[in-house]
Parts: sequence; structure tokens; C-alpha cells
Amino acid sequence: MTVTTDWQTLEEIRGVKARYCRFLDTKDWAGLTALFTEDAVLDVQQDTGMPPFKGRDLLIEQIRAAVIEAKSAHQVHTPEITINSEASASIIWAMQDRVVWNEGRSPIPGVRSITGYGHYHEHYVRQDGAWLIASLKLTRLHVDMHV
Repeated sequence: MTVTTDWQTLEEIRGVKARYCRFLDTKDWAGLTALFTEDAVLDVQQDTGMPPFKGRDLLIEQIRAAVIEAKSAHQVHTPEITINSEASASIIWAMQDRVVWNEGRSPIPGVRSITGYGHYHEHYVRQDGAWLIASLKLTRLHVDMHV
């Protein structure tokens, strides 16, 4: 049995998520925007209670609003990457994030910062030769809240 792996595809997908974390934490909104399809969907319902956000501009605004008044560090690990076709992939990333809001700017009353643990469940598509995030769902296993 011969097993073939397209290492270049795997590295391209890993690179998209690495840039996602860096652009998010450095607040590079143009860079972050470029990683998503125009019709991308963001599902952070577990965190916010709000229905999924549809459309790149709306989801970027939601992400921006969540961290604009904070310092953050997002890390992803151990991706489970399934290549569905030449232009489609499904990925689950183990994640940890640390968000420390500026004094008096936390959206959670009485909480200054959080450290979260969970998973990103994502769907990527290849458009014009580049892998882009078409959907992102955040699920959390645990959140430590710090006062």
C-alpha cells in the first residue's frame, strides 16, 4: 500500500492558521481579512450566545470588537487536517487563548482576563490558488476567568 501526502498543501493550511493567530494578536485587520472567503461564517455562539456571523466584513468586526481593547495571545496545536478535495479541507485545531482587557474594558463584569482551552472547527477552500477560511466554529472545553 502506498500512502501519498501532499506536504505542500498541509503546510499551506498550517500557514493560514499561523497567520490567523499572528494577525489577530497584532491587530492586523487587513491581514486577517485576507484569510477569509467573502461569504465566511464565524460561529462563536458558545462564547457569546449570538447566532453565527455570516460574511467576512461582519465576522472581522465581531473579532475586532472582542479584542480591540485587549492584549491577546492565541495558540493552536495538533491540527487534524482532512483534505476533502483539491479545493476543500476540514481541520480541527486544539487551541488556547489568553485575553487581557485594558482596565475597565472587559465585556465580562468583574473579569479582567481569561485563559481559554478548546478547539477551532474549520472548513478551508482553495480560491485562486490560495487556501482561505470559509467557516470557523470555536468550542471551549474550559475557561479560566481572572479578576
